[in-house]
Amino acid sequence: MCIVLLVTNEPCFAAGFVSVMERQDEPGLEVQACVTDLLGGIEAARLPGADVVAVDAAMPGFDNDALVAFCRALNGRSGLLLLGHAKTREAVEAAFSAGARGYLLKSAREPDLVDAARRVGGGETYLDPRLVPIMTAPQPARLDKAIYTPFGALPSRVSAREMSVLRRTAYGYSAKEIARDLDISQKSVETYKARAIAKLGLASRSDIIRYAHRAGWFNSITEFETQQDERRPH
Repeated sequence: MCIVLLVTNEPCFAAGFVSVMERQDEPGLEVQACVTDLLGGIEAARLPGADVVAVDAAMPGFDNDALVAFCRALNGRSGLLLLGHAKTREAVEAAFSAGARGYLLKSAREPDLVDAARRVGGGETYLDPRLVPIMTAPQPARLDKAIYTPFGALPSRVSAREMSVLRRTAYGYSAKEIARDLDISQKSVETYKARAIAKLGLASRSDIIRYAHRAGWFNSITEFETQQDERRPH
């Protein structure tokens, strides 16, 4: 049995979601609860029991900070399935960079909704099939010329501290959080970040996320390798 926690403020959507889950045969899907506000959803996500937490991205006040808060509340115990409406590369990358395991459009067909819940609840990742062409489309040549390296490796022109800051930026951490994590000032965080993106030929947060995906950082998103980074020369 896969236990689902649903977070949405739309009664009709919630009713349809629950109906779909309850109609499934083995392995069954059971909606543990439906929470109608973000703060309540984050608090519920902290509790054990659910295998997957499905969050409606159209809820008032939902943004990247809320997404990160949900992922941290789950702390790897359960998978986050984001029910979104945006059909853009940026929206998908932001979701996965924050720690979501799945991204499904709210207009998804019943089989896709069931498949997404089961996969995310089972520890796998899931992407709405309609978004695959968008995510696999060729990117501008400028990004293809950037220096991409295996996870843990450092481009020769980028220092360990610059890469530490860039990695945490890709994970969705704020300048304040990065400063606290690395015991440096927020001004230093911005300086290291600016140096890194300049050296790598990046121009926006979307570029940073694409770099992180190609470098393999999200294959192990909870491993920040802080001690290893701090032992390297700056």
